[in-house]
Amino acid sequence: MTTAIRRGRLRAGWLRWGTTAWSGWSGWSRWGAARARWRGWRRGRPFAAGLLLGLGGLELICVSWAGLGFLRFTGTAGAASWALGALFVVAGVTTWHNPSLRYFSGVLAAVMSLVSLVAANLGGLLLGFLLTAVGSALALAWVPRARSAHVGTAAHR
Repeated sequence: MTTAIRRGRLRAGWLRWGTTAWSGWSGWSRWGAARARWRGWRRGRPFAAGLLLGLGGLELICVSWAGLGFLRFTGTAGAASWALGALFVVAGVTTWHNPSLRYFSGVLAAVMSLVSLVAANLGGLLLGFLLTAVGSALALAWVPRARSAHVGTAAHR
C-alpha cells in the first residue's frame, strides 16, 4: 500500500466513502450502490426505534440468562423477562418491516416497558427499560418523509 501511495496511484480523497482508491478495481461502484440501497431502506422507516426496541428486548433476555445457565428461569421474573424480551424484539422487527404499524408497535412497546419495570427485574436493571422506552417514543414520533411535489405544478407558482 505504501508503494501505491509513493507511485501516485491513490487519489487525494481515497479514505472517503465512494471514492476509488485504485482505478483497476471496480468493486467500489458495487459497494456504493449497496450502500445507497441500504441508506434508502434505513431512511424509509423508523430504523433507530426498531434497533433500540430489539436491543432492549435482547438486554432483558440476557439479564435473566446471565448467571443462571441456559433456559433456566427464576420464577415469574425470569419467565416475564423472556416473554417481554421476545415481544420487544418482535416489535422492533415490526417497525422495520412494516412502518405503517409503528403506532401499534410503539404503544405496545411503551406499555410493555412500563410492565417490565414491575415484572422483569426492574426492566432489565433499568437499562432494558430505558432502551425500550426511548425506542417506543421514537417509533411513535417517526414521520415518513413527504414526497416532493412536481416542480411545474400550480402549488409552486
